Amino acid sequence: MAAQSMLQPALLQPAGPARAQLSGDLTHKTVVDVLPQGLALLQQAGDEWTINLQQVGQVSSAGVALLLEWLRAATALNKALYIECLPEHMEPIIRISDLEPVFGPLLRPAA
Repeated sequence: MAAQSMLQPALLQPAGPARAQLSGDLTHKTVVDVLPQGLALLQQAGDEWTINLQQVGQVSSAGVALLLEWLRAATALNKALYIECLPEHMEPIIRISDLEPVFGPLLRPAA
């Protein structure tokens, strides 16, 4: 229980009209707060939206699910979604879930 109390809240901050910075921990307890924020920013973006994950700390499969939900929404809105600075510790979750073909095209080097 003590480890859960040390979680950093997930924060999503706009970083321009088509960019956002995601920080904090991405777990089942933290992603629920940023999901609707991301959907709103995605709707306001032009043809594409880029999320920078450089400041993300702990991750779980809930963080991957968050990105998948934003990807689903982007696809429904005919917008491209890009990810910068995917945390290395998120890669095994993507790999074991066989999602590399989904995430591969989304990854971009940091601007």
